[in-house]
Amino acid sequence: MSALQITVHEHDDDAVLVLDGEVDIATENDFRDAIANAMEKHPGNRIVLDCAGLAFIDSSGLRVLVQSYRNAGEHGCVLLIAAPSERVSRILRVTAIDTRVPVHPTVEEALAACPE
Repeated sequence: MSALQITVHEHDDDAVLVLDGEVDIATENDFRDAIANAMEKHPGNRIVLDCAGLAFIDSSGLRVLVQSYRNAGEHGCVLLIAAPSERVSRILRVTAIDTRVPVHPTVEEALAACPE
């Protein structure tokens, strides 16, 4: 069983990927595939990563996050992070990923955000 559970919720034309567990080298492919599938199913819309249940993300997960953010533009999508824990927020800050990928305190705020 994977140390990462990903549940997809539809919100109008947007997708919310609820992440529960850890994104690391063992789960990075599942993470990448889930984001790619959401982008294909929701072109031109928001893809929100609900990180409230994300306990940890390592460098391989961060790489997938940055690559997915870049790929989102090709699909006309906007990739957003919502509700990261303090630990995940700190990782995003230290790596300066929070200056590239928009981070919102709640899923609702991410869904309401204007596309960038």
